[in-house]
Amino acid sequence: MSHKPLRLFLKTFLVLIPIIYCSTSHSQTLRVGTTLWPGYEPFYLAKEIKAYKSDIRMITYPSTSEVLRAFKSRTLEAAALTLDEVLFLVESNIPIEIILICDISEGADVIMGRPELKNMQGLIGASIAVESTAVGAYTLSRALELHNIGIDQISLVNVEHSDHKNTYKQGVTDAVVTYEPVRTQLLSEGAIELFNSKEIPGEIVDVLVVHKSTLDTHQTELYDIVEGWFTALNYLNDQPAISYKFIASRMKLSIEGAKESYFGLTLPSLSKNKEFLSGSSALLKQTLKNLNKHMIHSKLINSDRASKTVFNPSFLP
Repeated sequence: MSHKPLRLFLKTFLVLIPIIYCSTSHSQTLRVGTTLWPGYEPFYLAKEIKAYKSDIRMITYPSTSEVLRAFKSRTLEAAALTLDEVLFLVESNIPIEIILICDISEGADVIMGRPELKNMQGLIGASIAVESTAVGAYTLSRALELHNIGIDQISLVNVEHSDHKNTYKQGVTDAVVTYEPVRTQLLSEGAIELFNSKEIPGEIVDVLVVHKSTLDTHQTELYDIVEGWFTALNYLNDQPAISYKFIASRMKLSIEGAKESYFGLTLPSLSKNKEFLSGSSALLKQTLKNLNKHMIHSKLINSDRASKTVFNPSFLP
């Protein structure tokens, strides 16, 4: 009995294995991680209104630290993060590219405190909850710098974002470095706003980052998610009642509270995105350089990583 047909089958099978594997890896779901934050909600709104044509899975994590861990372990192909958090990734030598500017915080990142603290000077000698691996660390260091308070004059407690509200309610700390929707929730608990990102305009910028390898494996999905983002922004503008009702249900806020959470945010248009991301003089590059300089000075990172950060506008519609 001849073994030629068997050998021919095996040869064909071995040739097809990489093709099958390749096609599977290229067609797998695009997994995108975010925290619960109004600036990221258009991603979820796009899913709700069926703006995505391909398989995009949005995953909400309890804290930015968890998003960073998932992205580093490649459980995620993409993540929505602030620029300072991007610098943490770049320092870890993870090849990434920024493909979209989601929002610019102009008051939504805050330090909330007990009423008796009165103002930033009241933080001297106080205990402050902050998520040390996320944007809170940058917000706090800039707030202290602007108000001439030394880091040794406060007591820091590392608390992930999902526990910020309970930390305040249980009296564990005197203040919390946080953001929406926790800001609105703490206001209802009697907390006062001691500092917000209006004092550092243009410094806290949220972006969509992807692993460099994802540019090849999920190219279609990346075009799709960026286009879906702008479709959702238009829908938010054209159908505010439906949009805010959906966002409010996700953020566990009233519809009015959901609307108000956007008062401290700018969601850049497509033309602004192109302006921020394109060319050698991209506006975002200067912002990143300033961030990098401050983070080195504050010992949040160890070296200059701004020049290693890649801006990629090619997925913009």
